[in-house]
Amino acid sequence: MPNNMQKTVIFDLGNVLINWAPDKILQHFTADPVEREQYRQVFFSQTWLALDAGLIEYDNALKLFSLLLEKPLSEMERFMQTVRESLDPLPLALALLLDLARQKVDLICISNMPLHADAYLRKRYDYWHLFRGIVISAEVQLLKPHLDIFHYAIEQYQLDPNRSLFIDDSKANIDAAQKCGIQGVWYQNDQAGIEQVYRFLNE
Repeated sequence: MPNNMQKTVIFDLGNVLINWAPDKILQHFTADPVEREQYRQVFFSQTWLALDAGLIEYDNALKLFSLLLEKPLSEMERFMQTVRESLDPLPLALALLLDLARQKVDLICISNMPLHADAYLRKRYDYWHLFRGIVISAEVQLLKPHLDIFHYAIEQYQLDPNRSLFIDDSKANIDAAQKCGIQGVWYQNDQAGIEQVYRFLNE
């Protein structure tokens, strides 16, 4: 629990700390533009949302993707592995995270993330211990931009919304956080967003 005077900075993962670029994933996966459009359906499917929400097992999701695209399971697994391996670090926000940790700022993470990707990221990166709390959508079965996931974080980690700032690349997610009393930075992987965080901490 942060002390009464301490401020909290809440990080999203995708397009804040790690890259999320579906177009680049598709380009890397296949050179065939027709096939790219086929696989693009996966990102916008109800099954994809269900994975993020923790409402379907990974193996069952693969089967549904296989049926959707009429592709063998082995190809769907290869596609999902390509997705996981694309989750590269974004240096600007990573440097911010490390600096805030050095300053002993209270740090929380809230992310829409399926369990298979979360497990992969926990092994690939070593900064998870810097967060006092981590809220992964598939673990708590709550999704941004629904307000419930922010209420969960506030209650679980005893956050003071008025002294908390949420960094996310989605305007809808920022709007949701603000409805819960949390300030927001609509982050676009730029220095302007980083400066907003420091201004919040220095207010």
